[in-house]
Amino acid sequence: MAAACFAAKMALEIGASDPEVKRLANGSFSVVATAVAESVRAAQRNGDIDPDPDPDDLAYLVLTIIRGSDVVGAYGYSPARLTSIAESAFALLPRPRHH
Repeated sequence: MAAACFAAKMALEIGASDPEVKRLANGSFSVVATAVAESVRAAQRNGDIDPDPDPDDLAYLVLTIIRGSDVVGAYGYSPARLTSIAESAFALLPRPRHH
């Protein structure tokens, strides 16, 4: 996890002054964001998540939670704490309204 966090920080820092690094970092992030959005769409089709919210917005919310969890994990919090954070975050995703 520390290596991934370091790589992300380095890409952000170097990307600020190097257009090629910025392009590569943005491209990598875009691939991940697209994959998460597709997972959200699948969950919406399956009835696990409310179909009304924008799946791209929810994907960015999930990615923000993941990156935040990376930071919390980097400070040495236990896997149990990180699992609790993830479970709380997923519980906040919009559930389908049953009529």
